Amino acid sequence: MDIFSEVKEHLTARQVAESYGLYVRRNGTACCPFHDDRHPSMKVDKNYHCFACGVGGDAIDYTARMYGLSQYDAAKKLIEDFNLSIHTETMSKKEKEKLHREKEERMRIIRIKKRFSRWRRKTIELLKKALVQIDDSGQVLCAKTPDVTFSDNYAMMLHAEPIINYWLDILCMGSEQDQKELFIQGRKEVENIAGNVSKWHRSIVERCRESA
Repeated sequence: MDIFSEVKEHLTARQVAESYGLYVRRNGTACCPFHDDRHPSMKVDKNYHCFACGVGGDAIDYTARMYGLSQYDAAKKLIEDFNLSIHTETMSKKEKEKLHREKEERMRIIRIKKRFSRWRRKTIELLKKALVQIDDSGQVLCAKTPDVTFSDNYAMMLHAEPIINYWLDILCMGSEQDQKELFIQGRKEVENIAGNVSKWHRSIVERCRESA
């Protein structure tokens, strides 16, 4: 029996995927790590298959695809990582260090992707809330006398509205590159403006209550 068959006798794709950081649900589904998967489209058991992007294979194929290795190097990595009692030539220290660096880099990328995904969902809700607050402020002021209606805070909210809509367009319909650029370069500004809108809204509501 060759090392490929021996490795597959010892390991399933699910064991390997979970060991390398993939969260697999109880029903055996997971978000595919090989494309921007927002909903679980991969089935993982003895083998794996993604119904969205079409990739699939066994434990060795998963490892090769995950780390950009040849099938043979992927088999050697599994033997090393899982301490399998399968004979193969001993990895050199340099090879082990290379595989370790590749694993660490892959895990770093996975962590960044998860952080970005959480930020994107949270920011969409934050910006939608800001738009609701701008609309609500306008409704509140509309029923007031001219001396109350004039509001610097509301003027600043209206000034912020176009950029909020622009950011929402990027996060909901923009390219992955544009979304990542906003995440890397613009998230502080997004949070600041959304926070200011919330503060201005509270100020307008309180002022209108006092004038009632």
